[in-house]
Parts: sequence; C-alpha cells; structure tokens
Amino acid sequence: MKIKSKFLKKLILSVLSSLLLSFGWTDWGTGFVMLIAFVPFLFLIDSLLKDNCTCKNLKFFGYSCLTTFLWNVMTTWWVSLASIPGGIASVICYTLFMSCTMTLSFVILKKFGKRIGYLAFITNWIAYEYVFMNSQIAWPWLILGNAFANNIQLIQWYEFTGHIGGTLWILLVNLVLFEIINLIKNKKSNSSLILNCSLLSLFLIVPIGYSLIRYYSYKEVGKEIDVVVVQPNIDPYNEKYNELPVEEQMTIILDLANAVADENVDYFVAPETAIPSYIWEDEIQDDNCILYMRSFLQYYPRSEFLIGASTRRLYIDGVNKTETARKRRNSGDYYDIYNTSLQIDTSQNIPLYHKSRLVPGSEIMPYPKTLGFIQDFMFDLGGMTGTCATQIERTPFKNIHNHIKVGVPICYESVFGEFLAEFSKNGANFFAIITNDGWWYNTPGYHQHNSFARLRAIESRRSIARSANTGISCFINQRGDIIKQLDWQKRDAIRSKITLNDKVTFFANYGDYIARISCYLSLLVILLLISNYFKSLFNKKKVLK
Repeated sequence: MKIKSKFLKKLILSVLSSLLLSFGWTDWGTGFVMLIAFVPFLFLIDSLLKDNCTCKNLKFFGYSCLTTFLWNVMTTWWVSLASIPGGIASVICYTLFMSCTMTLSFVILKKFGKRIGYLAFITNWIAYEYVFMNSQIAWPWLILGNAFANNIQLIQWYEFTGHIGGTLWILLVNLVLFEIINLIKNKKSNSSLILNCSLLSLFLIVPIGYSLIRYYSYKEVGKEIDVVVVQPNIDPYNEKYNELPVEEQMTIILDLANAVADENVDYFVAPETAIPSYIWEDEIQDDNCILYMRSFLQYYPRSEFLIGASTRRLYIDGVNKTETARKRRNSGDYYDIYNTSLQIDTSQNIPLYHKSRLVPGSEIMPYPKTLGFIQDFMFDLGGMTGTCATQIERTPFKNIHNHIKVGVPICYESVFGEFLAEFSKNGANFFAIITNDGWWYNTPGYHQHNSFARLRAIESRRSIARSANTGISCFINQRGDIIKQLDWQKRDAIRSKITLNDKVTFFANYGDYIARISCYLSLLVILLLISNYFKSLFNKKKVLK
C-alpha cells in the first residue's frame, strides 16, 4: 500500500509539471507560470533520490518521458492535423531526447550532489535546446523562453539574451524556489533560507523591474515607412495548388493590396508561396506572375512588393550542381528547388532570398543516410514538399528608391532567434515575415507561431510586418506590441506606418552566447562524470587485486 502511495505521489508530481509547462503556450495563459512549473518535478527528483530502491535512473527516465510527452502533446497536438505520422514523430523525438538529457542530469545530481547537479540541470537543458534547435530535426517550438511570447512586458531584456535567456531565467527561479520550499518544509537553518529568498528576490526583481522600465520608457526613433500587408486566405490544401487558377490567386492578392493603397505606400507584403507556380530563376523576368505584378506597380512606382514563391535553379548537364539537386527527367540536367522570398519593383532587378531553416520532412529529409527509410512517412508542417536547397547568408533586400533594407524570413525561420537576428546584423532596418499557417487549421499552432514573432521584435528591436496566408497577419512594433492585425480566415489587407531601426542589439551581435557557454559547461560536467566512472572502475580493480 505504501509503495502504491509513493508511486501515485510521483505520478501526480510528474503530471502537474507537464500541466504547468503547457500553460505558457496558451493564449489565455501566462508564461509567468513557467517560473514554478518545474517545482513539482524537482520534488519528484528529491523523492526518488531518497527512495531506497534499485533502478532509480530507469524510473526517473520513465517519469521524464511521461512529463515531456504530456507537455508536448498538450502544446503541439495540432501538428497531427497536417500529418498524423508527423505529429507522432515530433512527440517521440522530443520526448526521448529531452528525457535522456534530464536523466543525465539526474545521474550527475545523484553522483556529485546539488552544486554540480543543479549546474548540470541548467546547462544540459540549455545545451539540449541549442543543439536540437541547430540540428536537421530542429523543433524549437518548446524552448522554454518562448513561453513569455504573450508577456512581453516581462522580457524586454531579451535584447541582451534572446529567448535562451528566458530558459535560463525559468530554470534558475524554479531551482531557488524549490530550495526555499524544501528548507521551510524541513525546518532548516534560517541563514540558508534568507540566502535563497534573497536570490529569488534578485532573480525576480532585477529582470522584471528592468523590463517594465524599458518597456514603458522605450521610444521608437527613426524614419517611418508606410506598409501594406495582404492576407489572401487561400486554402493551401485544395485551392492553392489545385482548384484556384494562378491568375485568379494573383488577382485576389493585388486587388486586396490596391484597396488600401495610394502613392505613399513604401512596401506591399504578401505571404509565403503566394505565387503558387514554380518559377525558373533564369527565366524569372519573363514569368507571367512577375509581369502581372510589375504592371500593378506601374500605379505605385515608389513601392516595393515583397512576396513568396517556389523557385527552381537549373544546372545544365549537372555543371555546378549541389548535393540537394534533383535529376531532371529524360535529361542530363539537374535542378534545385527553393522556398523563396522576392522583392519586385519597376526595375529589372529581382533580389531573391532562399529559405534556409527548413521544416524537417516537408522541406528537408533529415540525415538521409540514416533516416532515408522513413522518408515516405515524414510530416508536412507547411511550405513545400521534398528536400529544398538553402543559402548561407541572411541577405536583406535593398530598396531601389532609398537606403532602406528589409529582412524577409520565411515561415519556420521566425522561430529561430539567433538566425533571424542575422538579418539585422547584416543591415536590415525592419523584418517582413511571410508565412502560410493554413496547414494547421484553426488551432493554437498559428497563434503560437505569430506570438514568437513578438520575441524576434524585442531581440533585434526591429518592427515587423507579418503576412500570413490565412492569419494572423499583423504589424509588431519594436517593443513587441501587436499594433494592428487580421484574424484567422479573413481575406483582407491592412496598412500601417512602422519605424525603422539601424542599431544592432547586443543579442543580434553575439547571438545565443548563453547556449554556447552552457554547451561547454555541460561538456565539462559530463567529462567529470566519465572520469569519475573510470576512476571508480580502476579503484575496484585495484581492491580486487
């Protein structure tokens, strides 16, 4: 009976942590809950360490799997609407990798005690987030720092740390809070309690206080531009590539833009793959959609049109072909497919940016030599299908009428803080995020995706014009406030003035430095564990002799 009671207690603690962790990704919730979300799980760890039982590591791994599994399902269940195998794959990958990371921290805590154990808990988690985020199976949705996307008043300091700084904050506060509760529960010394309470006050008052002051005192200074964002609301599953002719889709976009425009508009922004037909890049000047848009721009000669398309690059006889190039049927030629953003104006020059953070499964086959056998079962989260090519640099587009530069990241790329900040580091004065978001229907997915853009605005202090095919299209200022938006499945266009910025933030300059430091510290602790293991092994052999 006692064993069942202990098991039930641990089960409740595991489930409670998963519920609290999920809270930060809801529209009606608050990321502030994340500051207590790990406390139940830390009590579970404490209980396991005190238990006089075998297979502690295996048991902890099981509880970790339960917590991360429930958290993932409750937060990102909508992935399965695009593809059931995709939803299953994302949950399994995250659950297993995160649980292995947490179990490693548990082993270190058990071996070396709290000081090194807590260090490992923090650095291993952050290192995991960073490594996983930069892998070919990247799924950065559940990075802890993302949970504050709807609490921007609390995290204005992301301009120094990025969203990984939010992860560090969450882990630190949870550990100190757990220690305080444990000290009170066990009636330990007042000096330790005072020290931990002081640390907790420091961890809360300093970042929140700074953030509130920064939020309410921040002034956007600089040139204003006039931007129109279009939301065509074209069903990506049926209309976009099958039922609705290309000409009709382009007419919808341009009519919406024209309805709110005048000669003062600086930029028009339309969604990812808004031009639904493939464009050969060496023939782009003669493409019918491009010509149609140029005719439209004759009425707005000072404007630039930012839009997404699927483009192809041809390699005659395979000369200079890349690793991602595909063979053309009945030919010796090869070609690459890109998910592309374009800037179109009345000149003959059309700069292109190729999406480079690709969605696993739909735009890139991760680790094809190892995982090629599951290619047919990989998921589609949006964009295109098949392995796409990429580019190295985050190249902003330059306006031909002035010196304004704009970074035009595509869809999934807006979830990667350090990656997106490279646009501002390379001179972009504002961001125009283009996306589809219709793949996930009316679920929390597109709400979460939109909210992450608010973090990017703070990290780089760049205004954002966001065009989503089915919603949410919006304007975001440099504090992360949404100043105007279009809701789900509304076919319309909105217009607003936004402020440019040419100052590069600390975070944009140095990127995820917290994560890189954590990787080194994590590696050192792991090496300490390995050396300790071999030392123990050597001593045992010595005793036996």
